Amino acid sequence: MTKSKTQGALELIEKGTTPYAAAQKMGISPSTVYRAMGRRQDKNVCPCCGQVVREGFEIDRAVLKTQD
Repeated sequence: MTKSKTQGALELIEKGTTPYAAAQKMGISPSTVYRAMGRRQDKNVCPCCGQVVREGFEIDRAVLKTQD
């Protein structure tokens, strides 16, 4: 599964890049990155794909691969 440019920018931010620099590197608008950061705030995020888990859904941690 291919990740979107926004998801790529969010990964860069998690690694320490500033939102502005991450947006420039991915070729998207900084406002797109800031909106995505706001959507993720205080919500569950899937550890596999990085998307916000919608209300009413749960993450089944039993099926996740463990990192050795």
